Amino acid sequence: MHLPRSVRFYLAVGCEVRRSGDGWVQLRNSDTVFMLERDGVIGCPGNDAPELSAGNLLHLCRRLWAASIDTSPISYPACAPGGRITTHDPDLHPVSISQTESR
Repeated sequence: MHLPRSVRFYLAVGCEVRRSGDGWVQLRNSDTVFMLERDGVIGCPGNDAPELSAGNLLHLCRRLWAASIDTSPISYPACAPGGRITTHDPDLHPVSISQTESR
């Protein structure tokens, strides 16, 4: 894993760095907290990939597409009525991003 490249990707999709150390970074997106480690492991409780959220999914898609990052088409499953996309981080880990519901 190329840690700086992966961190840039996760910052671009709306994550923030919480803590970091030699060879690892802890990131947060809404209520999801996960780790990137130099050896390529993404630590997410009970999941292999983080479930992320975005305030405006279409706006995020446009930013990702402009940066040449491919995404799935927006789908609207019952568990994500605001829409959901999937993509891959630079190390080809799957990433799911759902739009947060507006209140």
